[in-house]
Amino acid sequence: MRPADRVRIEELLAGPKWSLPGEHPIAALDGLALGDYRVTALLGPKNAVGSRYFQLYLANTSGRLADELLALGLHNSGPYPAFNWVELTQFQETLQFGKTALDLWTTGLESALFAALSRLVPAGGHIMAEYDSPSHRATERILTLRYPQVCSPIGYLMFEAGVRSYRDWYISEGGREGPRKLQGFKPLNRTIAREKTAALIEELRATVRSRANPAHGEWGKLAHELGARALKLLVRK
Repeated sequence: MRPADRVRIEELLAGPKWSLPGEHPIAALDGLALGDYRVTALLGPKNAVGSRYFQLYLANTSGRLADELLALGLHNSGPYPAFNWVELTQFQETLQFGKTALDLWTTGLESALFAALSRLVPAGGHIMAEYDSPSHRATERILTLRYPQVCSPIGYLMFEAGVRSYRDWYISEGGREGPRKLQGFKPLNRTIAREKTAALIEELRATVRSRANPAHGEWGKLAHELGARALKLLVRK
């Protein structure tokens, strides 16, 4: 890491809130390879319900950190499957390295990130990611147009990571839930996996067979493309 960027991390570690992940499960994200890029993970304090905050930074091959934080998240674990989850409360899909921009979606680098997040969550747990940030415009538009969640970029990333059903938190009840976010559930067992997969296949078949609405423009086109891609992977199995 470049000296100037190392200072950014050291200043956080010098305070009382942030530390190296040590033996916490978030340590699995520290040093994670996203193509030629590497993730640095920091572990933070607990929130009011006992979940632990974490931060993710991304460095390029020159050891330069992106100008923005890659993600701010929460990790929770418990004795029951549903108590185990990870949430990206802030998540940047496009990062700047000085004058150079990196789009994690178009480069395919997000797949490795979501696969790593999924490994932190056992069967029956879930993954959540906000889509209110400007860089998630495609997901926001596709979900607002009421396409299946898997047909959005974030939904498709979750699908690749093992999710088979979703909940769209598009309305904050009383403002306490924070930004709009997509929640993806990993099936608890094979029986549930078969049921959820069958339902997802039917939903995708209906979407792919439907005639694209010209008014939906590029968002409708992308939704159909992602839906067809997911359906092909499901029926292949």
